[in-house]
Amino acid sequence: MKKIFRMLVFSAAALFLTSLWNHGFIITYNLKSFITASIVMGILYYLLFPLSKLILLPINILTMGLISLFVYIILFHFFLQRFTVIEIKSWLFPGFSIGWFVLNKTSIGYWPNIVLSSLSVTIFINLLEKVL
Repeated sequence: MKKIFRMLVFSAAALFLTSLWNHGFIITYNLKSFITASIVMGILYYLLFPLSKLILLPINILTMGLISLFVYIILFHFFLQRFTVIEIKSWLFPGFSIGWFVLNKTSIGYWPNIVLSSLSVTIFINLLEKVL
């Protein structure tokens, strides 16, 4: 029971944190629909991703993990198409600089934003699992 609750909380936190930095990742903050999206994201991340890794293991080894990334992005895209709580659209990244590191202002389209959002949600869930 504790693991299921953590899964839901981590999925909800990852969705929320992704929406904070990615302005093309828009969440409708209706409580019922946000909880439903968090549950589905948790199921997607904790059941379908490991199952796809197991099934696609030989191809994943040959492609050095690229097929796994492709599957994550496609599953994330289908998740977004089924649930209208989350909307992804293209947006204009304003750019930033930290010391010598500079990222210029750029336009991010729909598919690159799906890739960024998928990676962001995965990174946030993994970080929360490692920290907590």
